[in-house]
Amino acid sequence: MTKQSYHDYVRENIAKPAEMINTDCYPMDEAIENLALGYSKARGADGRMVWKNNLFKHTIKGGPAGGGYSTVEDLLRFDQALRGGKLVSRETTEKMWTAKPGSPDYGYGFGISGKPGDRQVGHSGGFPGISANLAMFLDSGYTVAVLSNYDNGASLVSEWIAERLKQLQ
Repeated sequence: MTKQSYHDYVRENIAKPAEMINTDCYPMDEAIENLALGYSKARGADGRMVWKNNLFKHTIKGGPAGGGYSTVEDLLRFDQALRGGKLVSRETTEKMWTAKPGSPDYGYGFGISGKPGDRQVGHSGGFPGISANLAMFLDSGYTVAVLSNYDNGASLVSEWIAERLKQLQ
């Protein structure tokens, strides 16, 4: 239990120790330098498909269910901090990466797949106009972080990279 807000807790206990300098839940009503907007294809007034930004679909500020912003560099820093024991103990990390009872493909906050020698953990997310995927290949040491500011872009690229990595093994 903490008396900190969710946002302050995440900044102090995850972003700061992991040196994630471009990750936060930014207020949508403020100008944030280099903050990308998401885009989705939608039917325009004339019936043609056009790109529309997702600004009016967001909540004012992200929280535990999504709405945070990051960069691929910061996601790599998160991966390295997590694997290096900077965020939680190695014992806790291994538990997070172990399937929950009745859920063979999901641990405690992370999707899990593969067999010994080819284990992969990570998380993906999306919202109209954005998609993200972080995949940590535990046995080979690779990390794949893909962010996209349009619908479903990250999963396609992540899957393509994962297939290429399997060919290297």
